Amino acid sequence: MIGLAIHTSSPELGLALLDLEQDKQRSQVWPLGRDLTAYLHDCLTDFLQPYRWSDVAYLAVAKGPGGFTGTRIGVVVARTLAQQLQIPLFGVSSLAAIAQHHQLTATTYAEPLAHIAVSLQAQRSEIFGAIYQTQAPVITPILAEALYSKADWGGKLNHWSTPHHLIAAEGGLAHTVEGVLALAQHQWQTGDRPHWSSVLPFYGQHPVQQP
Repeated sequence: MIGLAIHTSSPELGLALLDLEQDKQRSQVWPLGRDLTAYLHDCLTDFLQPYRWSDVAYLAVAKGPGGFTGTRIGVVVARTLAQQLQIPLFGVSSLAAIAQHHQLTATTYAEPLAHIAVSLQAQRSEIFGAIYQTQAPVITPILAEALYSKADWGGKLNHWSTPHHLIAAEGGLAHTVEGVLALAQHQWQTGDRPHWSSVLPFYGQHPVQQP
């Protein structure tokens, strides 16, 4: 059995796969841009080999924030697959995936319990921001993701008392699909089995009710 993660919240496609029995993981990124819709299913089918769809125990998807079209496509495809396969679907924040990927790849921290502040440019000069605590095996949200003005986000960081790492993401987020997979795998191991209908795209201020 395997876990499969999808990330389409930026102009790239990121896929990650974990063999739950052999504990082997792999990932790949495709710079599809506007061709995402045309090639997403082909990439999924090729990447899945040598496994079959019946081997997928759960799916995970980056639910945003991020690009409107890409995020919507990824969530809709993930929901459809999870419904057809009758398997759990984990919706993972794109900001949390960034923080988790940083924790997975960073070698040292200035403080044992340092925090990770993640920002992502939104429209109208606004910023998506969130802060997470680094801890094994996965990060924990300390300040929930929200939409800020630049001044408000700067004020949050200036008055944040705990030492933190600041990640200003600018795009090309698909490589953080490994973070999506890691966060979903942790929930899977704790016994969480979310229904596909519970996952909605997040565009910043509220989820879309009918993806």
